[in-house]
Amino acid sequence: MNDQEETILEYVVRQRLNREDLVDLLSSLGGQRQGSRNDLAERLLGIKGLKAKDALSKLTTEDLRVLVRRFDVPEAPKQGGLLGFATSVIGDERSSLIKRADEAASKQRTPVPRSAPPREPTPEPKAATPKRLRTVEAAAEAPKAVPAPPGPLPTQPPEAPHAPPTPPPAGASIGLPAFQETRDFVGSYNFAYQWNEEDYYEAELLGALRGRFGVNNAVRQQGESGRVYDIVVRNSARIEVKLPKQKAELDRMIGQVRRYLSQHPGGVIVVIIGFMMKNQQEIHNSKQELESAGAVVFVK
Repeated sequence: MNDQEETILEYVVRQRLNREDLVDLLSSLGGQRQGSRNDLAERLLGIKGLKAKDALSKLTTEDLRVLVRRFDVPEAPKQGGLLGFATSVIGDERSSLIKRADEAASKQRTPVPRSAPPREPTPEPKAATPKRLRTVEAAAEAPKAVPAPPGPLPTQPPEAPHAPPTPPPAGASIGLPAFQETRDFVGSYNFAYQWNEEDYYEAELLGALRGRFGVNNAVRQQGESGRVYDIVVRNSARIEVKLPKQKAELDRMIGQVRRYLSQHPGGVIVVIIGFMMKNQQEIHNSKQELESAGAVVFVK
């Protein structure tokens, strides 16, 4: 890997960890905990005692899956015999992903924080000068006051003060993504891989939304299927991701999204990954029905 490519540890610290995780790691390493999230990330990358495993342990299993795909982390070598079979049966996927990513990170270059602006040099103290001598020197060096020439007479009236900026509409949150921004971003986003599991698509899209709008502005909800949205982008958008394999799944999705629309009309985005459906017309029909109900639907 050359020096221009991002390392695993840089990627995790800059794009995946939230502010609370950064503060926790800085506290354990004796670093300062004040500043913006970006400042905390760069400060953490500058600490020599930072270990990739400690940062990786803060990630969810879904984030770890996305990471190993992104950096092409090789599979762990499989053990043969009875011991290898037992390990594959009782093995912990998350621990295995952390171990694989940690081993790959150990072979990369040392993380480098983005450079801060150089500090101005501190002027050296001057030698003390006797008080009387300083007074004489100051009087000799001080320029004589010259009266300023009279300015031109005004030919035009002074400009009127600029009108104050228009305040945001009531209920709007300053600096937070609006529904239109989220809709446009999701519509133009192309998944990096063709996954076989819906969870992987949710995790990848969540990472992309966090990279665009901030870690704390995109949250993945986990609960009983069909009762909670997959992803929430603040209070502006609710996103449902579906990887249907048969028409029955599309029918369930329509009822599910209609319930969401009854709670948040105009704020629901549906992403349908349709490559597993043999009859693409059924996806088209479902898209039309959801759009007529008020949802924004993208077929990927």
